[in-house]
Amino acid sequence: MKYYEFNINLNKIEFFNSFYGLERVLVNGEPVSKKFSLLGTEHKIKMQTEDWELQSKYELFATKNLELYLKKNGKLIEKQIVQIPKKHRIYWMYFGIFSGILIYKLLNSLI
Repeated sequence: MKYYEFNINLNKIEFFNSFYGLERVLVNGEPVSKKFSLLGTEHKIKMQTEDWELQSKYELFATKNLELYLKKNGKLIEKQIVQIPKKHRIYWMYFGIFSGILIYKLLNSLI
């Protein structure tokens, strides 16, 4: 799912994330970074001769937001706060319940 699009000069930087935590960054339609993350991560981007970084930070339980920080050569250029869709939050709730039950059963079988 596409969460946000940054337009910098003539370049389009797109941030995608799947329900299971696979983040992708595209620059002008070309994939430049792909990482797995549950709480956020940093994506290094090289455009022309400049070093860019797109940082994601999830606040799933507090504000239920996704914060995106776009930096150029270490300096913050733009910050965006995106509301995480309710459907994704519900999936994470089910995942948490399922994981808790699984861990409980596993620990119970060891004792």
